[in-house]
Amino acid sequence: MQILILYLLCLLATVHSVDYYELLGISKDADNREIRRAFKKLALKLHPDKNMEEEKSHEQFIAINKAYEVLKDEETRKKYDLYGEEGLKEDFGNSWRGNYRSWNYYYESFGIYDDDPEIITLNKNDFVQSVLESTDLWFVNFYSPQCSHCHHLAPVWRELARNFEGVLQIGAVNCEEDWMLCRQQNIYSYPSLVLYPQREKYQGSRDLTSMMDYVLQHLPDNIIKLTHQYLSEMLSTEETASQPWLIVTCKNTKGCLDSDEIKKLGIILKHLVNVAEVEKNTDEKICEFVNCHAPVSFYFDLIAENPEKNISLREVEVSEIVKTVLAKLPEPENYSEESFKEMITTMKNLTSSPRLLLFTDKMKSSESNIDLKRLKALLPEVVLGKFDCEKFPSTCAELYLQKFPTFLLFKPNGAYEFHYGRITAYDVARFVRDALPSQVHTLTPSDFPRVTESGQSWFIDFFAPWCPPCMQFLPQWRKASQSSSHLVKFGTVDCSIHVNLCRKYNINSYPTAILYNMSKPYKFYGSHTQHHVDEFIEDILHPSVVSLSPSSFESLVQSKSHDEIWVIDFFAPWCGPCQQLSPQWRKLAKLLGHIPSVHIGEVDCQAHYSLCNSMGINSYPTILLYPSGQTGTNRFFSYNGWNRDALSIQSWIYNFLPSKVNTLTALSYKEALADISPWLIDYYAPWCSHCHSFAPEFEKVAQAVEGKVKTGKVNCEEFPKLCQLASVRAYPTVKFYGGKKSDHPQDPTGVEIHTLTFNAILSFLEDTLIAEFQMDYFFRRGKLVCRVCWFNFSVAYRVILVPDLETNCDI
Repeated sequence: MQILILYLLCLLATVHSVDYYELLGISKDADNREIRRAFKKLALKLHPDKNMEEEKSHEQFIAINKAYEVLKDEETRKKYDLYGEEGLKEDFGNSWRGNYRSWNYYYESFGIYDDDPEIITLNKNDFVQSVLESTDLWFVNFYSPQCSHCHHLAPVWRELARNFEGVLQIGAVNCEEDWMLCRQQNIYSYPSLVLYPQREKYQGSRDLTSMMDYVLQHLPDNIIKLTHQYLSEMLSTEETASQPWLIVTCKNTKGCLDSDEIKKLGIILKHLVNVAEVEKNTDEKICEFVNCHAPVSFYFDLIAENPEKNISLREVEVSEIVKTVLAKLPEPENYSEESFKEMITTMKNLTSSPRLLLFTDKMKSSESNIDLKRLKALLPEVVLGKFDCEKFPSTCAELYLQKFPTFLLFKPNGAYEFHYGRITAYDVARFVRDALPSQVHTLTPSDFPRVTESGQSWFIDFFAPWCPPCMQFLPQWRKASQSSSHLVKFGTVDCSIHVNLCRKYNINSYPTAILYNMSKPYKFYGSHTQHHVDEFIEDILHPSVVSLSPSSFESLVQSKSHDEIWVIDFFAPWCGPCQQLSPQWRKLAKLLGHIPSVHIGEVDCQAHYSLCNSMGINSYPTILLYPSGQTGTNRFFSYNGWNRDALSIQSWIYNFLPSKVNTLTALSYKEALADISPWLIDYYAPWCSHCHSFAPEFEKVAQAVEGKVKTGKVNCEEFPKLCQLASVRAYPTVKFYGGKKSDHPQDPTGVEIHTLTFNAILSFLEDTLIAEFQMDYFFRRGKLVCRVCWFNFSVAYRVILVPDLETNCDI
């Protein structure tokens, strides 16, 4: 029935009448900034306040407003992508008539900085990776469209961004839309201006001059102080020898650059050109090597006599100097269809250099605002190139390119990846460094069903570029591909482009990762981190959970031996709680892997319905435990705990295992304190949930120290006076008693162990017992008694001879 419903939804999705992307004039992988810009443009044009005489102006505006409301929200956009308008009934219904504001709101307050190319609009999707995890200098404006001071600051902020274009990153965060991000950054008033990575809040005046001075104080100084005395030394260093030179011969006077402008040039042209200044008035000899008559000169080589390549610049505007210099640098290669195909063949060779290509289409996009020559400095190991999709549309269609400009990285293993972030030099460079060592392959419909039905294991991430969790997962996916590529192949499918393919594979949320192992799909559930991806792969390829069929259930469970325990999860793959239990169930199997008599299994009740029906299973998941003490499956216990996590279920299972921990009464507790052997005692209360979670951990400790340290537990509800004597104030409390060393019993307060984990407790015992027993000499009844460490550790013993005393030392 569920499959039929899903099929009908897919059919309905193919016939929905309105294409919201087309209505707003955007591509299917458009980000929120592009969506806002497109909607604002249409809102100002079609708003009923400006079209009062148009009969259908209200309906037209409702249509674009609904398209905007659907596409700006991650969940509704996902439903629309998968099922069309039919999938939106739950959120919007048939009676939704929209709710919009006045024309002035869209003109003055909507997306304040969306139309400013110099200002980078940041959101929760990219803030961590772009700002917090970056070493780049950022100046970020946290604002609210409802804040009048924010609107007064906007023209100044734009001018600041234009003044420092290419020098540092100027950003803006709309706290009305991303209020959680603003709270995480401790933003409680607007506008708040913060400098990163210092995380320093700007407290000065909000005029342009004051803010420019503040930024300039934090900029690094990359300018070379060039003198004739050190000229040959500078030209011989590896760092400067391979780069052209931009030399400033006058500053801080009329017709010259000032110190701040020179500093900007040094930052903008870093790694591309050596920016230097000379003091021609105090170092006249330098003029024999450089042109001291022009305020600024550009040299490809200061030593080689090739004057046609050297130019004098009369222009002293920073932006114009940068344009001139970049124009003189070599252009990246322009690819044709033929050279592109040759490159694809070459890239299958593992020794070839990686290629980063910029795909453009002048008919569909403006020129890229990034300079490929800047990337050459940031990515010296990568070959750069351009491809014109207007000239060669068939090649771009084969790559499913829909948005321009777009960067693709082609890797030596024959794989390639798309850059989905902002088109800035630093963001593209970060993507390349992230993607280059990864083993991720971009997959298209032509790769299916080959990859899912091959003998190889493929782990595929179905995602959408506009989905924030998808973009946060992608760097972790790449890292996992590096560590686990020897086990499986990694791929990605862009569901915003390959909608039908994702429908075919029943993808109904983003990101969805599925591991196809010998053609059998295993859906990934768990945290979107490299560690959990690696762990999932290991669990599927080398399972600790036994998957049971009717035949194996009969041979392993129904015919189990007298001392075996089986714990089985009866589940259905489509069941949400079952999916949530799945990673915890694998974790449980690992936790109990050290106990050979306990087996963790699972039965797929969709595949083996008759088996589950014969066992009386009528809800999922159902967890049954078949205890030791008898054979067969007639006797079992159901897990009815509220928490279906590994630790809670483990605690329940330990109730059915023979315990190594002594249950102490008032009498046996007194005997324990009078014992010369060391004791470890757990003080607990039956109603304490933490005590129940800790009990299995303490059992593991008891097994590990059996024969070396005695273990016990005291129920503080049953014996409150014992716990008072031991000064127990919280549960659980674990105390160590080293053994009686005189005729008097030990102090009940003992030594408390504060970190209650298996490793921490063992570490405490190791340190304590080595110190106590390594060689503990003490006099008793006129004899030197030698107590030796019998705990299982490597200990270097030292024997001390005491004259005139009878020794009783058994080493």
